[in-house]
Amino acid sequence: MSNRFFEAWRAQGLISADPETLQQQLAAVIAERTPAPAAEGKPVFRVPAKVEAALPAPHVPFQPVASLTACLEAAECPATARRIYQLLLELALHSIRARGLPVRPDVAVFHLPVDLLASHFEVCRQTIWRNLKPLIAAGVLDAHDHYGTLNGKTAVTGKVWAVSIVPDRVLRGLAAPVKVRIHDLRFPWRDLTSDVKAGRTAYALTRTDERQEAEKAARKAKEGERAKAFERAALRLSEREAARAAGAKVPHGRRAATLNAAATREARKSQEVTTEKARPKRLISTVQQSREGLKAVKAGELIQWTLAPFSTPSDDVTVTVARALSGGLDAIFTLRSLTMTPKRDRNAVVESAARALAAAFDDTKNLRFWCWLIWQLLRGAAQGQDYIDDVAHMLARVLHDIKQDETMGSRTQRRPAALVVKELNDLCVLDALRELERYRVGGKPRAA
Repeated sequence: MSNRFFEAWRAQGLISADPETLQQQLAAVIAERTPAPAAEGKPVFRVPAKVEAALPAPHVPFQPVASLTACLEAAECPATARRIYQLLLELALHSIRARGLPVRPDVAVFHLPVDLLASHFEVCRQTIWRNLKPLIAAGVLDAHDHYGTLNGKTAVTGKVWAVSIVPDRVLRGLAAPVKVRIHDLRFPWRDLTSDVKAGRTAYALTRTDERQEAEKAARKAKEGERAKAFERAALRLSEREAARAAGAKVPHGRRAATLNAAATREARKSQEVTTEKARPKRLISTVQQSREGLKAVKAGELIQWTLAPFSTPSDDVTVTVARALSGGLDAIFTLRSLTMTPKRDRNAVVESAARALAAAFDDTKNLRFWCWLIWQLLRGAAQGQDYIDDVAHMLARVLHDIKQDETMGSRTQRRPAALVVKELNDLCVLDALRELERYRVGGKPRAA
């Protein structure tokens, strides 16, 4: 029997890890199963002990995001920081499924402005940054500004986030802290010029119509004041040029500023201005942190923003299948991310993954088999029998062999599903998948 099953039994506490104790246990089992010698020529029959039926273990729903972020309690992260990381982790999982990465990722990278994050939690940006510091210090998160071009000028499009998918390993020192790489910053996440024309900006998502009108009026008022200042400067310049043409000595520098101030005081005295100058009303700035006039951004809008750089429209084939045709490994090594999908969304995701696997193996006639395989892997993971990694590496090896035969000009395997079934049987996984307890791990099926 393979060492993998011994390790599994030791992890479950069925056998001891001590070699001497294990030998004693094996000797006791052998002695119990060995028939006793007959006494005085009479056969002896062993009556098996009565086994009481054990109650089935209660089904505990698996919540991947909560399980992954529970380790942050030991990292002295505030509650708000954990809420922020949970949201960023959900967005990271959505981006992984949308991108179709060629290997199983431990870090997800996506684009999201801080304003949208602050508007979703209905807090200011200072609160977001204050709670991001312990996450960045723990090494499970990193963020950097991303620059683009707006009307020929350089502008910040938002933040590029790197989120760890295995925060427990990072906190235990088994994985390196995440970092935003230079190639992540060079990726064209947004086209600001097109977004501004179409109104797809963080400013439009976070401001109400009243707030936008008030800020627009404030900008117009400031532009009017700036225009009047330019007119006064042009008038003084023309007066100096006229005086200089007439041969008069025109003051400049500090002397000119002193004379202008004295002229202003004399003008006020002549107009008998006795009241104090009214304090100008503070206008709403576009960068101030007041929550007045801002609206909360929903989680669906954040997901749409995150998936926008990875969305490629297609009329005849789904995005997952189209990417699987180019490689196939992305459809295999993203099976792990399916366990992190909410149950209500698994039906469509599993069907898309099954179509991707069928397209990768060029076996679209056996779509039901690939759906069955993915559903059984999900059931096994939910019941504590996780075969996803073993099956994924087996599928990758089988796919590599098939592709290698194709490059050599011959394809010896015409039924890939049958080959996968044989490999599952050799791994002693096929019977285990068939014997799994059948209960729903996805959404409710549609009514017929």
